[in-house]
Amino acid sequence: MMHQKKENSHGFGHGKVLGTTSMGERGQIVIPREAREELELKPGEKFIVFGNKRKGAVILVKAEMFNKFADFFMSASKKFESMAQAIFDKSTTVSEDEDHEPEVDEKGPEADEKG
Repeated sequence: MMHQKKENSHGFGHGKVLGTTSMGERGQIVIPREAREELELKPGEKFIVFGNKRKGAVILVKAEMFNKFADFFMSASKKFESMAQAIFDKSTTVSEDEDHEPEVDEKGPEADEKG
């Protein structure tokens, strides 16, 4: 038995239809009042425009939200990059040590003094 989600019956994903609009001669589109109110859009708001020609889709994302995502992504990316660099440095150092110098006993100098 298939179950349909009620919230998706008049919307998309976790969004919903907030009106209709059309494009004018100069390419301008008015965002319906209900959408402006629901999404708290203010005059002068900046948007990133995404599109998919094959699906006929145009998506507007508030620039501030996109920038927050980009900042988060770059921050996470830098963390992963530094982790990868640390692993690389460690593996590179070990292989160089093996080629040039004898390895030090991993127990350390304290082990010799105690034993």
